[in-house]
Amino acid sequence: MNKSLSTRLMYSFMTIIVIVVVGITAGTSYLIADYFFKIKEEELAQKGHEMADTVEYFVTKDNNRYTLMRYLIAVDRLVGARIWLFDNDYNLLAASNIAADVDAAGKIPSARGTVGSDKPDVSIPADRIPVYEYTTRLAEEIKSGQVSKNVNNILKDIYRGGSVRSQIYHPYFKQQVILVGVPYGDKGHPRGAILMAEPLSGFGGFLRSVYIFTIIIGILALLVSLFMVRRLSRQVVKPLVSMKDATIAIAKGNYSRRVEVEGEDEVAELGDAINHLSTELSNYLGKLARMEKIRRDFVANVSHELRTPITIIRGYNDIVSDTLEETDPNKRYCHLIGTETKRLERLVRGLLDISRLQSADKLNIADLQPLPISEIVRNVAEHLKVKAEPKHITLKLQLEDGVEILGNGDQIVQLVLLLGDNAIKYSPEGSFVRYEIKRQSNGSVEMSVVDNGPGIPEEDIPFIFERFYKVDKSHAQSSSKGTGLGLAIAKEIVRMHDAHIEVFSQIGAGTRFVVNFPAASVVCQDAKS
Repeated sequence: MNKSLSTRLMYSFMTIIVIVVVGITAGTSYLIADYFFKIKEEELAQKGHEMADTVEYFVTKDNNRYTLMRYLIAVDRLVGARIWLFDNDYNLLAASNIAADVDAAGKIPSARGTVGSDKPDVSIPADRIPVYEYTTRLAEEIKSGQVSKNVNNILKDIYRGGSVRSQIYHPYFKQQVILVGVPYGDKGHPRGAILMAEPLSGFGGFLRSVYIFTIIIGILALLVSLFMVRRLSRQVVKPLVSMKDATIAIAKGNYSRRVEVEGEDEVAELGDAINHLSTELSNYLGKLARMEKIRRDFVANVSHELRTPITIIRGYNDIVSDTLEETDPNKRYCHLIGTETKRLERLVRGLLDISRLQSADKLNIADLQPLPISEIVRNVAEHLKVKAEPKHITLKLQLEDGVEILGNGDQIVQLVLLLGDNAIKYSPEGSFVRYEIKRQSNGSVEMSVVDNGPGIPEEDIPFIFERFYKVDKSHAQSSSKGTGLGLAIAKEIVRMHDAHIEVFSQIGAGTRFVVNFPAASVVCQDAKS
């Protein structure tokens, strides 16, 4: 489906706006995430190095692992990161997220005899603290590779004195985390490793909030830009639409139409150019009209002046021819002079007819009378039989009776005669010429003249109604010569009756001339009765 220029401009602008909004959102999200990750990695690494000495103390000086676990939990709550503590043999010593072990230690009776206190007694001797079940199980899962195959590789890098900073999917926590690992112990001979993993669930929620905010702002921006773009596109397209209407009016002959021009941009320059073109076309066509009138007047005057000397020449030639004997060789010359004189008379008569028709407008109501078109065709066909019989051409009539049109009787008779004579002239011997009259469903009346002659080449059809135009291929097959004015006169008669004429032809199959008289010129039988 074709879309207007305004719609396409609006879609283009909206697409650009969407791309810009999405690009800004993606770029901003990336920059925020990158900055956040770097800050968090630095923060966790710093906190890990600060924990190293404390962890070293608990591992080497304090056998009570409960205190170590409480310390890891405290740091966990402070920095919001899960902490795993390994020795240099890849054994998990403690983890801040194993709350069940801490709860189990907390249920051991203290020296004061209390059981199940919310605040466990950190002074419990080491020999009274049991082995922590969940920490031990997690250590076994890490060693067997069930938690992550990359943990051992990460620990190897830390034991070599390095540190790890990465963003990975943590299989134990089942989510994306920022992982920072640092060694603790002597430099070059670390005693173990501290792994700190901060889940990104909170940051993901922050990003979702950013996305939601951006979407809301983007929708509002789209709505505002939609209004602005529609207004802008209309401002751009409106002068173009005006120019389109102006050019259509100019093409239809309204050269007074002008384009309203505002501003000094390229569109305004185009409007000025169209206005200038309209003025120049109007002046040029005015000159052509004046030249055409001069030409028509000249042809009419010359034709009128030629009638008298041609008549005189024909008269004297007839007198001279009558005085000569049949055996006299000059008799033949007089016959040739008489033939060419008659042809010249037909040419002058045709020039006068077409000049008279072209100088007149459509028929006045006073000039119109009801004409039985079928009866006119029958009468004309009787006259044409004189020309058709020598070539053994059959005249066929398919006429709908009772059809009357409003028109000039002499001109309609001339139209029917010209089309029939033209068909007979260019039809081969033994062929046919058919007249058809029928009423159409829309109330118009169609008159057709059909022959099965040699046909008219397609490239010649647009020009056959021009004066003196001859189709060589058709004329080459006929010994008779026309003046080249018959179809031009027929076209003018059709124009004066507000009718329409069309030609359908196929080489070797014949030609069909169709004249359509509009419903307005058809006499209604009900009105007649």
